[in-house]
Amino acid sequence: MHRCLLLLLLIGTAPLSAEPPRVLEEGMRIERFAGSDLIRTPTGITFTRSGKLLAIESNTHFRPDGYEGPENDQVVWLKDTDGDGVADTRSVFFDTNLVAAMDIATHPETGAIYVATRNEILRLWDENHDGVADADRIERRLVFLETEGTYPHNGCSGLTFDDLGNLIFGIGENLGYPYTLIGSDGREISDQGEGGNIWWSDASGEGLRRYSTGFWNPFGVVHAPGGYVFATDNDPSSRPPSRLHFTMLGGDHGYQFRYGRSGQHPFVSWDGELPGTLPMLHGTGEAPCDILYHEGYLYVAIWADRRIERYPLRWKGTHFETTQEIIVQGDGDFRPVAFAISPEGDLYCSDWVKSDYKLHGEGAVWKISGWESEPRPMPVPEDRIALMKAPVSDGVIADADYWSDPWLAPALIRSIGAKSSRLLGQYLPDPGDETFSAHQRALMLLAWRKNNPEDPTGLAIQSLKDPDATVRLLALKWISDEVILAAHGAVEAIVNNPPSPVLFHAAITALARLDGGDVDDNAIQKLIGERLKRDDVSVETKRAAFRVLADRENFLSINDLRDLYASADVELKIEIMLTLLVHKKREEAVAFAKEVRDDRATPKRIIRFAREVIGRPAAPLAGSEDYPAANDLEGWTRFLAGVDLSNQTEVEIRDHGRVIFHRYCAACHRADGFGKLGGPDLSTIHERGREYILHSILEPGAEVAPQYEPWVITLEDRSSKMGFLLGQKAGKSVFADINGEEFVHDFKEIVKREQVPVSLMPPGLILQMSGGEIKALLEWLGAVRD
Repeated sequence: MHRCLLLLLLIGTAPLSAEPPRVLEEGMRIERFAGSDLIRTPTGITFTRSGKLLAIESNTHFRPDGYEGPENDQVVWLKDTDGDGVADTRSVFFDTNLVAAMDIATHPETGAIYVATRNEILRLWDENHDGVADADRIERRLVFLETEGTYPHNGCSGLTFDDLGNLIFGIGENLGYPYTLIGSDGREISDQGEGGNIWWSDASGEGLRRYSTGFWNPFGVVHAPGGYVFATDNDPSSRPPSRLHFTMLGGDHGYQFRYGRSGQHPFVSWDGELPGTLPMLHGTGEAPCDILYHEGYLYVAIWADRRIERYPLRWKGTHFETTQEIIVQGDGDFRPVAFAISPEGDLYCSDWVKSDYKLHGEGAVWKISGWESEPRPMPVPEDRIALMKAPVSDGVIADADYWSDPWLAPALIRSIGAKSSRLLGQYLPDPGDETFSAHQRALMLLAWRKNNPEDPTGLAIQSLKDPDATVRLLALKWISDEVILAAHGAVEAIVNNPPSPVLFHAAITALARLDGGDVDDNAIQKLIGERLKRDDVSVETKRAAFRVLADRENFLSINDLRDLYASADVELKIEIMLTLLVHKKREEAVAFAKEVRDDRATPKRIIRFAREVIGRPAAPLAGSEDYPAANDLEGWTRFLAGVDLSNQTEVEIRDHGRVIFHRYCAACHRADGFGKLGGPDLSTIHERGREYILHSILEPGAEVAPQYEPWVITLEDRSSKMGFLLGQKAGKSVFADINGEEFVHDFKEIVKREQVPVSLMPPGLILQMSGGEIKALLEWLGAVRD
């Protein structure tokens, strides 16, 4: 009842609108400057220093057979010749051999026009201001991307310039293809599979270097006065939301394409989970494109959600914080791509119009007036600038608190590089030496790796014995990333005797890399499944493999599970029962569970879980229906203290708590490798303490991270649905509703998407449990588990 009421309140039945995009702030106004008669499928736009609006018209982006239009992309000048505020004619500025042109920008000092295509950044001039690129000053291949990758919009894009006029730009994940990036001075940088990057060169394409890494596709990049760089980033298939970044020299935002499109691998960090990686500044709507900085605000064009978002920036000493504000929302054909500010101060926005990636013959450019907000001056963080330029002192190195700020990690890693040999020598002879904290050791490891990627001293192998699991994980990642063959035996030993499921997953990946195999999602899951079915592996290895096998209920047949059960220990047998709970072969699963229940040799612990599969749950633990108010945390604490479970052992209480989790929570949450990923993974929630857990159950909406806010989608037939966004794949969005049931819709079917700042978890959920069940659930969630 609570769930149905919540859905009705949130999604409503409002009809769709066929009106142009709506401005959502008083004083703003939006008008169509140019339509499909003048511009079709536009991407980047820019104003020249003389006030001309140049727009890229794409004629090559997934060009369908029979498409009528020029063979090349064109940079066109959209003109308002009669001064009525609407373009009435166009002319071609440049169109020679332009393929998959994505962005265009005007150099703030020289006025040169830079164009980014998938594989090239070129520079054009119009010194006589006639609206046509000067034929004698066409400078091609300032930067050139040499690769077999051809996907049109994950190559060069995101053009911006720093305070000195140097060029900064983004390149996407390139679908993992090998590449060589070549500057105008012949400098080459080659790589493969590491994900998207932001790059720097001077204004002529010389001095090329990697600025930051760990993106999926930094399609939009912008430099703000003072040395601040921001970027938009699309999301892997299973790690929403898309990200808004504050990035910096040497920054690592955590994603690597080689480890799979899903973004779920332990070597991948999406929000600063791993030491040395940067958190996102904020989540954005789906398919963010261009990003604009203006007077202390960021503006982001959200293609899939048909809107423009604004982010006011607040400086927090070493980084920024922000909140999301939607200022323009379209309900129909509105697909914003890129921004430009006119000399008069109006905001212009290009519009792809349709949801189809293929060329479709429509397009628009919109003019937005009254869009500027009260300026927010950007601070000058002298302490951060000094840190990034000066070596780190011994005093700073000894200050553990200083190391805890992830935004200082890139500077610390660079600065420690020269000192790392001396520092690491203090603890390497004895990995158990606690002279430095585990987090400090992790960053020192990263600093040493930055300067010695091939590991000539064997530090990566030695660090596999570090007492901290995260340090060992980073060592395995180093071995895998750089293919350190000398580590083969040490890595294989971890696979054969894994200390945890996560380290097993990491080690079997590293082993595959060392053996020359693929390590994407499908390849690694296949290796894990094969290892799980082998007869010559230990129970510990099977447990670890079982825990990290994605979609095990689909990958393993009931007969596979029977075979595993025969040689499993108690813990693995429990996990097999939990897999039966969600197995697609329901009748066979129940039959197997009945056999387990009726076997006199079956331990009592396992019978509890078998009954849950069959559908005859164990009797609830003793409780009371006289509950305190939902917001009375102290009252609930006193109430639960009075719930007597003394007739149960600690193991029995926690087992029952695990059953309760799967009964009430696993439809949206995951824990210890089981459940859905719609809401936060609760595997490590014990670190927050029992009071926090209880408060989250009582008031689920009190703290909802942006990536876990549900979405309301409106479909073409005007129906609405609500659920967690689980991922994107092949032009489709995958959601899970409040009952954990998945539903999939093609992008083209979704007319409107809106994220709502509430929790899908019903506030009254706790009222469906007995006092004993609540206490048992808290005991299990609050316990430290392997």
